[in-house]
Amino acid sequence: MPCAMPPSLSYAALANLSAQDRALFYSYGLGPSRDVAIPIVHHAFEKHARTQPHAIAVEHNLTEQTLTYAELDVQANRLARRLRAEGIAPGKRVCILARRSTYLIVAILAVLKSGGQYVPLDAVTITDTTLDYVLGDATPSAVLVMDEYAYRVRPEIPALVLEDVIMEDELAGADSSKPEDLTTPGDGAYVIYTSGTTGVPKGVDVRHKGVSNVISGHPANVGMCPGMRVGQLLNIAFDMGAWEILGALYNGCTLCIRGNTKLEWIALMKTIDIVIATPSIIACHEPENYPNIKHVIVGGEVCPQALADKWAKHTSFNNCCGPTEISICNTVQPHTPGYPLSIGKPIPNTNVYVLSRDPICTEPVPIGEVGCMWVGGIGVSNGYLNLSDKTAERWMLDPFLGGGRMMFNTGDLGRWRTDGQLDHHGRADDQVKVKGFRVELDGVAAAMRTHNPVRNAVALLVGTELWGFITPANVDLSYVLSATAKVQPYYAVPSQYLAVNDFPTTKNGKVDKRALIAIAQGDNTPGQKRLSVRNGGIPFSPTLPGTPNSILEPQSYKWGRSGAESPSSSDTLSVSSRYDNSKDTQYSSEQEDNDTEDAPVTHYVHEDVPRIVCVEVA
Repeated sequence: MPCAMPPSLSYAALANLSAQDRALFYSYGLGPSRDVAIPIVHHAFEKHARTQPHAIAVEHNLTEQTLTYAELDVQANRLARRLRAEGIAPGKRVCILARRSTYLIVAILAVLKSGGQYVPLDAVTITDTTLDYVLGDATPSAVLVMDEYAYRVRPEIPALVLEDVIMEDELAGADSSKPEDLTTPGDGAYVIYTSGTTGVPKGVDVRHKGVSNVISGHPANVGMCPGMRVGQLLNIAFDMGAWEILGALYNGCTLCIRGNTKLEWIALMKTIDIVIATPSIIACHEPENYPNIKHVIVGGEVCPQALADKWAKHTSFNNCCGPTEISICNTVQPHTPGYPLSIGKPIPNTNVYVLSRDPICTEPVPIGEVGCMWVGGIGVSNGYLNLSDKTAERWMLDPFLGGGRMMFNTGDLGRWRTDGQLDHHGRADDQVKVKGFRVELDGVAAAMRTHNPVRNAVALLVGTELWGFITPANVDLSYVLSATAKVQPYYAVPSQYLAVNDFPTTKNGKVDKRALIAIAQGDNTPGQKRLSVRNGGIPFSPTLPGTPNSILEPQSYKWGRSGAESPSSSDTLSVSSRYDNSKDTQYSSEQEDNDTEDAPVTHYVHEDVPRIVCVEVA
């Protein structure tokens, strides 16, 4: 029997649907209603600091540092009072330039307690270009920075060095009481920067009430409760990283921060109960090696059915979907091995509408047909910072529930199954997921075009690898790589490049992308030039001859030859990483001696960055 229509649902907006589909539109698309008892994120943490002060809130696998809930609360209160003295309050933003550490966690809580909105910036991977842009665009009232990265903050921006101020306050016995609470559920919690269509990042303004809705209850809190150990595995500037950090502290868990090497990673995973990750990450691990893991949730990219089946045989396994703009995730599926994998159903207080693919049309498509997924509900964010035109393109008044509510065009294609689950059918635009990070292909192409000799550039996902296609064929691809890396984050730098004299075109005169993919998958032929940057997708900032990099400096560099005096237009330039598992997206390797005298080698040593070990002409 069809469900009765809720009084608030607009019949006019559903006029194109049959009576049956109108009922299912509501039944499938509107998530259950649930009260969020604590809608302000740090209030939940403070409750645990009162009720379980001696429980471990944070531990760092690498440094063996720990903080109890009481200790973390004291440090965060002191730093919050400093921030309040600097004028931080609701409506003010604070950038945090740090690496994975206990200092980062103190900083996040301090900003929230002060009433401000934090902007996480991964100091290890962010390029100087992106850092300068974000510091300008976010207009922070202050920057919290770890000492080793303080030199990267422009002198005109007020900055507090985390190690210094935390130590000073402790030695001085500074006031550790909580500052006056000014935060409301509608205030900003954090800003996450995503890639842009012009190669420029967009800051997404996310509110407390959206985040707390996700992390406060089933299914998206992934079973978090006091006594559980949650891994902090992901990039701190990724919204799934906020899911790990804020979810653990909101629910009274122990947040377990990983180290940098493969062995440290594995050691940590053998001690935790809950994993939030991308499919690419858990694909590097066998579930039988981690009998301790009780809950896994994956998102950020498409999860293969076989991977979900394998993990679901050993633990509670969930697949989810949702862009940063709707506060972490909008649908979750608890997976049963052998059952067709989907992205699930809307989480509480969240609505998902499958509408016409026409971006200016909001007509629902019949149940079972593919359309564009729009999301409404409490998690819809405030839009993009300083980009009112872009915000107007993607955010719209919700015509189905009315009342001034907003909905967001995710750009994802989907369809409803007859069982009320959502299937994901790719992207309606040029956005793709690379190693869990969202990448806009037009932005990558724009970055490649910043190298002047490039006539045209196209970025495409070929299988699971990001490819850059260039014209003309005589362009030096190493300089294209360098130019791209100066503009784009590491995950948006293609790992494969192919240069040709002219792109194939369709009958309408457009670039034939299918033909380019076929060329990429075929053998190298005369008139083509290829460059392969193979490091398994591990974060890195490439540096090639004549292109200095401000984050990584090569310790040594030597050209090697393979039967040729110099590269020609048909040569393949290969940059590869000496690493045991090429699929591992997060490990970093430690420096080893090069024992092959004639091997061309470039050494890089940096946290989260593996050694790029050879550049060779083949």
